[in-house]
Amino acid sequence: MQDGSANYGLHWELPTNWQQADFDDSSWPNATTYNNQTIGVDNKSAYTNFIDIFDNEKADAQFIWSTNVVLDNEVIVRYTVDAL
Repeated sequence: MQDGSANYGLHWELPTNWQQADFDDSSWPNATTYNNQTIGVDNKSAYTNFIDIFDNEKADAQFIWSTNVVLDNEVIVRYTVDAL
């Protein structure tokens, strides 16, 4: 029986103001994009039910995540829209 003593986890607390427009996210790493083969979704219904979206030659979707799709289970995305 494994007791888990060899396992570890890391946690980075989210800044309380990360959603504010003036928050400085310049030190955050950029997202990484992955294709369908790298993610391995060919047998997942969440993918196979929407092949027309994920495998559309004119508007093919990509998976975005951190640099580690195995270990990272939370990805925070910020997008700022500038008013014209």
